[in-house]
Amino acid sequence: MPRRALTQMAWLCAALAAPALTACDQPELWPVPAAEADGGRLPSTRDMAAPPEAGLAAPPRRYTLRLNEAANPPLQLDMDRSEVIELLGAIADDTTLLELDPLPLLRNVMDTVKRACGEDWRRDDPDPVYDCDLTPLGRTFSRPGVPWQASPEFALVRLLTMTPANVLVEGTSIEFMQQLSDFANIGGGFSQILADTLQIERTDEIVPAEEAVRALKDHLIGSHPNTSPDGRLLITLGDVLADLAPLAQTLGPVPPHPGVLDPAFPPRARVIGPDFRMQVTAESNIRVMEGVLAATGRDVTMVLQTPDRRPAQTPLRFDFNDPEDFQVLGLVDTPVADLRFRILEHPKFVPACLEAPEGCQNNGPNRPIGDDTVWTLDRWTLEYIVGFAALTRYEALVHEQCYVSCALARVAVGRDGTPPGFARFGVAFDLGPSDQFVWELINEVVQVGLHGPDARDRAEGEANVAFTVTDIPVGITGPQAAEAVRPLLVRQASGISDFLLGDFRARSGAVDFYFRRASDGRPVLQFVAPEDLPPTRRFTWATPGFFADAALTDKRSATDLPGMADTAHEKLIIEPGERAYFIEDAAGVRWQITVFGSFPGADVVDIEVAPVDPQEAR
Repeated sequence: MPRRALTQMAWLCAALAAPALTACDQPELWPVPAAEADGGRLPSTRDMAAPPEAGLAAPPRRYTLRLNEAANPPLQLDMDRSEVIELLGAIADDTTLLELDPLPLLRNVMDTVKRACGEDWRRDDPDPVYDCDLTPLGRTFSRPGVPWQASPEFALVRLLTMTPANVLVEGTSIEFMQQLSDFANIGGGFSQILADTLQIERTDEIVPAEEAVRALKDHLIGSHPNTSPDGRLLITLGDVLADLAPLAQTLGPVPPHPGVLDPAFPPRARVIGPDFRMQVTAESNIRVMEGVLAATGRDVTMVLQTPDRRPAQTPLRFDFNDPEDFQVLGLVDTPVADLRFRILEHPKFVPACLEAPEGCQNNGPNRPIGDDTVWTLDRWTLEYIVGFAALTRYEALVHEQCYVSCALARVAVGRDGTPPGFARFGVAFDLGPSDQFVWELINEVVQVGLHGPDARDRAEGEANVAFTVTDIPVGITGPQAAEAVRPLLVRQASGISDFLLGDFRARSGAVDFYFRRASDGRPVLQFVAPEDLPPTRRFTWATPGFFADAALTDKRSATDLPGMADTAHEKLIIEPGERAYFIEDAAGVRWQITVFGSFPGADVVDIEVAPVDPQEAR
């Protein structure tokens, strides 16, 4: 084990008695000054046995309890990659470092895919002149016996680069309008009519990239059970240490979801540089208190306490927001990744809603109409994603235009009492397509583009897209990632603390009560409570507290005292002078506890323990 790791282990073992770390030897409890009345020696949890005279017939036994409020030294870790794996590997997969917004990553992916087969599609020309051999990504579209022209990946490129100038509508309900308008040169041809209808330029993408990536985030990624409710990628410490390879399984198929990443292609990322370090400082909330087990003798117990003597919730106190206490160094300035995304299509053609009895003007994601229209599909299907992207872009569309005369051709969107985005194509002799939402029309056009008219290029269900992108920026810089981990680790500080220290209470001695200073500074005897015990030990004190009588009817301790933060324990304020009290231990045996208080605020107290005659306890 590296020397630094050994030093870290020594702190955890010697200062905090961490049973979760198997490399620990039995720790020594912090030293307590010897008491002369005890022969100069205080028993510890490992060498103390019941005194020979213990038992109901034994004479009183006297003990001196002392306060030691010195804090344990802070935990200081300075770990490289291998040491992080060594110390935190067991919880690495459960420790979220980043909630990564996938939009920047998806934008980078989308831009790469759109350029995979050249950029001539941006011209105002019906022939986009695609050539997928031009780019490394495009060349991956070809397979043995399958040229890139027949690949589903190329079909996706066609979808993303479809403009009014190069759109193909053969085999759709709008095909005849294209033939008529182009033949008669109505309105400058079909491309111009479509651009006018959608209120975009002839060379603009019909399904814009920004709306497409947002639909992918919300419906492909956001519907996956291993992402956050708002569609963020949950990147764990284990993912980062393994260069994101585990994401293939995390974001792979989780039925019924088909997955976002192809599990057969583990992602590769360059996130951690060779000088990676994680530096952590944490303060200890563990304090060692002296106490008494009435039946046996004196021992020490470990309790959680903040520096101002208030109850603490975790054994370690991290401040991940403080750069002095936590830093992640050596992350790559611009992390990039190799990923294989996939999007599955619905196995059947999805028609636009045209003649449903319920009325297609009401068809929407929250109220699907019909049995086979787009909003009845699973959110992660390609058709749903395309439809939602088009809906987002055109949901407010209102437009009207006549060509030559309204009697010859009229396109009205969101007019005549119809909702925005609902199109009526008024063509003479009712030769135009049926009334429908423009996003459902676009979805129909896209499907024909994926399969060809009458599925001549590929059958329905065979246009599943899986494409591999390399060296894609993940959308966050190294310095941004180093800062973004802070609030997430703050939320997980308790779990990290519990893991590092394990069941530290298992190293405590068994006591009925212990001596401490309360949050207001007054010395008290504090009876044990369930939170003082290890999880494996049951709390069996039937009547906790300090009483004025052996019958335990007149309680002199209280859980809620003015000026004291703790409300879980029975507490007895120590006053000057000699006072006798009675307690019942975990076995139901009663004892007289005589407290010899010295002066207010004293850091020592003498305790005399004597058994109670069972007859007196009645």
